Amino acid sequence: MNSIMKWIIVLLLILFVYACELSNNDTQETGRPDSLIVSETVDSITCRLPDYTISTLPKNPKRTIVLLTSLLNLWIEAGGKAIARCSGKTHLRPEVINLPAVGAFSNPNVEKIISLQPDLVISSDVANFRALIPVFQQNKIPYAFFRYINYYDYIQILELFSELNGTQKKFQEAFDRMNQKVNEIITMCQEYAGPRVLIVFTKAHSVTCELPNSQTGIMVSMLGAHNILSSKYQVKNKTRIDFSLERIVQLDPDIILLNTMGDVKACRERLKKEFESNAAWLALKAIQKDQFHVLPKKYFLYKPNDNFPKALKYLACLLYPELSESLSALD
Repeated sequence: MNSIMKWIIVLLLILFVYACELSNNDTQETGRPDSLIVSETVDSITCRLPDYTISTLPKNPKRTIVLLTSLLNLWIEAGGKAIARCSGKTHLRPEVINLPAVGAFSNPNVEKIISLQPDLVISSDVANFRALIPVFQQNKIPYAFFRYINYYDYIQILELFSELNGTQKKFQEAFDRMNQKVNEIITMCQEYAGPRVLIVFTKAHSVTCELPNSQTGIMVSMLGAHNILSSKYQVKNKTRIDFSLERIVQLDPDIILLNTMGDVKACRERLKKEFESNAAWLALKAIQKDQFHVLPKKYFLYKPNDNFPKALKYLACLLYPELSESLSALD
């Protein structure tokens, strides 16, 4: 290999490392993520789906069925109307409570869906819905499914829904206001060294730890803090993994955040059984310094929505208590 080629390789390696550093800059201001829209006509929009296929959707649909409550709320926020939804009683907007249900979000009833003659069906990215796609295609029913986990997903999907419902101006104004608030919070946090954080997720019968790509994990990263479960622990299509107490003790986080699903008391009992009864847990830096915080479900369990700046500010106050007074002064 001649000297010129060696220098070219060295230069490429330097550029690669520099690009990685940019992508890992935790406190970069956030902007508008790439659009899901591939192309558009007067009557329709073709969008990109999570599996990299595309789907063409009608503008201003009149008979939409939405099979995830969080997506349904987002559809209503964008000015859409629906004729049916998935089953469930929590986190519903008043205007959708009395809509007929067509099965669970993870197991929709295709016969009921087809009988309602929808002109659009929207779902989350779950296997049981994807299995129904040939049926929708056969019946010429437009469909779309989305991976809705974090703030960036929220903005992408809301933009698409606004384009479909002709409320683009309203979306742009809302996005500009929200993005300004988000960036104000991020900028304030840039002045401080980010703490090392563990995010625990509990149900009544299980305890897992959240990866950097989870909803709360991304918020932690946006604020310049560091998830002790770094990207090397990443597992494809997962946002949470089992993680032993021994590894937690070894990494010794500055702050521990707890997300709960279901009854909070039962979740705390489960955490006590798994971790808190162990002397090693009590010796953790975060526990010793009273930096264990239970996160409110309205901000951290449900999907991101127009309350996101409030959720981010709440988290920033936990991560940077010295900023609490200044953050509280923000609108």
